[in-house]
Amino acid sequence: MIVYTKYSNERRREFCIRTDIRMDDTGKTYVCKLPAFPEARAHIRGLETACRGLQADLAGSGLTVNACTLETEPDGSIAAHFPFCAGRTLEEKLDAIWKKEGEEALIGEIRRYFSMFADATEPFSATEAFGKVFGDVQFTRPQYSRSISDIDMIFANALETETGYELIDYEWTFAFPVPVRYLLYRCLYYYTRGNANRDALVQRNLYEVFDITEEECGQFAAMERQFQAYMLGAYTPIWQLYDRISEGVFPVREMMEQESPKKKAMRMVDVFFDDGRGFGTWNCTRYQVAPGIRTSLRIPLPEGTRAVRIDPCAARSVVRVESVRQGGEALGVSANAALAPNGDYIFDTEDPQLIISNLPHGTEPVEITFWAEPIDGLAREVLLNQSGRLAWMEQTKVWKAYRKLKGDGK
Repeated sequence: MIVYTKYSNERRREFCIRTDIRMDDTGKTYVCKLPAFPEARAHIRGLETACRGLQADLAGSGLTVNACTLETEPDGSIAAHFPFCAGRTLEEKLDAIWKKEGEEALIGEIRRYFSMFADATEPFSATEAFGKVFGDVQFTRPQYSRSISDIDMIFANALETETGYELIDYEWTFAFPVPVRYLLYRCLYYYTRGNANRDALVQRNLYEVFDITEEECGQFAAMERQFQAYMLGAYTPIWQLYDRISEGVFPVREMMEQESPKKKAMRMVDVFFDDGRGFGTWNCTRYQVAPGIRTSLRIPLPEGTRAVRIDPCAARSVVRVESVRQGGEALGVSANAALAPNGDYIFDTEDPQLIISNLPHGTEPVEITFWAEPIDGLAREVLLNQSGRLAWMEQTKVWKAYRKLKGDGK
């Protein structure tokens, strides 16, 4: 039984995975990581190799590694299984220490954690594999590395144990040399920058405390940017879209307060997933889109989805569907609408629905591209500019609404 599911899909396809927390028939809870796409199977298989390598490298250090075993799912796909670990993360512990005991105690606990893996003695030498992931970085003072490096040993991924800490997520483990100071830099960066309540620690400059120079901070930041680019590939995550497409800052609150109900209705796209219980708000995703322009959505499907309902807006409208595809294959669509001769959907309802009942590629994402306009927009073309008079439509509520809007309604 699946208790919880999380998709890590803001990445290139080779790294897109799904993480489940499951409970077996005996009530035992465990964690399962699966490839979200076939291209990610090698990434999942690599977790077992990473586990064995880290266990050997960190033996006796006080750091343990959550065990990984590869299993075959009922559908034949590969999955990585882990024991479910409950407890307090180092991140949570540090927050408590800082609040109750102060900064020096916080630094002392961080130093204790770092001592478990920062004692690298092998001189770092960049390899071709390193350059592919982290770029060409030139260091001006010697760097040292371990035989295997989990670069994601951040405080949120270390669970407190009786003897030390256990690494519960080591997805980004590399078997080539990586400067160990980069691992420390990432721990400090994602902790101090991860919560506005820690802004005072940003001013404290913990990098200097742990012998990471200002020059190295710049070099490690460049490595981090290259790593993120390697992980993302051609994919553009939501958090990068602002810098790429924004033309400036707009007073959104004021704009929304002044926006008409009709415009608000045209901004909402609701997607419902039928997993055997029908369509309902218990299994729904909402997208906010810009009204009046071409909209393209890539919709991930939850496990067990049998049919999909896409509500392109929440108003009487005309919808022109350019394409609906899954796995590169065109899908059939039904709708609670009248169909114009040019194929556009005329919705005489404030609850437009496009229903896809046949999903030939299982739970692969559905991709849809469409235009949606309220009845006073694109309806001009649909209702008036068709070849020949649409006599079949003259008695519909849509036609009468348009005539009234035009001013000659009878």
